[in-house]
Amino acid sequence: MRPTVVTRSSCRICGGRDLRRFFRHPDAPFTDDFVAPDRPRREFLHDVDVYWCAGCRTAQTLHDVDVGDYYRDYGYTVSGSAFAGEFMERLAAATCERFGLRPGDAVLEVGSGDGAQLARFRDRGLRVLGIEPSEPLCAASRAAGVPVVQTLFGAGTAAELPRELVPAQAVVLSYTFDHLPDPLGFLRALHEVLDPRRGVVVIEVHDLERIVDRREICLFEHEHSVSLTSLSFERLLRRAGLELLTLDLVPEHARRGNSLLVAAAPVGSVHAADRIDHPGAARFDHWGELAGFQAAVEESLGALAAHVRSAGRVAGYGAGGRGVMTLAAAGLGPGDVAYLCDANPAFGGLLAPKSRIPVVPPEHALEHPVDEVVVFSFGYLDEIAARLEPAIARGCRVVSMLDLLRPGEAVR
Repeated sequence: MRPTVVTRSSCRICGGRDLRRFFRHPDAPFTDDFVAPDRPRREFLHDVDVYWCAGCRTAQTLHDVDVGDYYRDYGYTVSGSAFAGEFMERLAAATCERFGLRPGDAVLEVGSGDGAQLARFRDRGLRVLGIEPSEPLCAASRAAGVPVVQTLFGAGTAAELPRELVPAQAVVLSYTFDHLPDPLGFLRALHEVLDPRRGVVVIEVHDLERIVDRREICLFEHEHSVSLTSLSFERLLRRAGLELLTLDLVPEHARRGNSLLVAAAPVGSVHAADRIDHPGAARFDHWGELAGFQAAVEESLGALAAHVRSAGRVAGYGAGGRGVMTLAAAGLGPGDVAYLCDANPAFGGLLAPKSRIPVVPPEHALEHPVDEVVVFSFGYLDEIAARLEPAIARGCRVVSMLDLLRPGEAVR
């Protein structure tokens, strides 16, 4: 059944109607809507349009897709990555140390996946609970000894949580917050589950400033409702009665790809003295910064596609959103990219949505040589290059998608 799409006519955050479109991806797929080759079907495709609100200066989509069934079978996880595991360890340690979390305190994670992040808090003696809509990821979480409630976080979720875990001393969201259709409503609802005196919320999203600079348009998805900068995030937190505490909870070099990591607390908490009042430049308060973005993107996607089609036999690496959306936006298919490697066994043997490129395990690249591997999961580039070392020794080139989107420029 085709998901229901509802289009808004006003800003998700402030209700304003002066909304200016700066990016369009026609007929974009869901990032996780893989297709079985023996049971071909038409995957969901719909335009992704991204707007800038002249009122609150927040970048956002204006369409909401019914994702209940989609997230019920969602299988994406990064817990098999050593780099991701190290980040999770650092995040748990820094949260506990900086904000004085003690054994016995409660930690909730919204979008907890397979429980890998919460396990790091549990191992420090904290009581933990995940909130996760995916059935297979909930099963994996319980198998790992991390309790979880299978649901999408909504207005009534607080009533479903065990009383002994509310109020929680920490709530964590890692690349989940920007999936919420009502991010301001979520932040306001946090006050029902967060300790008003000692509680902190730790949220990781993608940074709009880097998306624009890198032309990383793969992060504009049906699943993402808002795209934030440190300044627009601080304003959003303030609207919800929260204060921004830090943008440096984990060092940038230890974070994945495009990461904007914030920690905040209720106004008047014991952490108030640590608040940040001026978190960043007002670059995207001005429409001119975004007015020419579509043309720049089309140029970059054309350069990437031209490179792939002239580089010999090419494979991709990373069947997450970056790989799926970049391949779809660039119009690349199985005639251009032989296969797409990914370590997540849930994707193996399937076809990437829209591009229909087969997804294979990383070992496939060692057994079926190519001239070049384009790495879409560039945050794990060193880890991927180490895994592909035998192929590199035979002459295979390994390149980051960012270098192809911005040829001749230093990408930061």
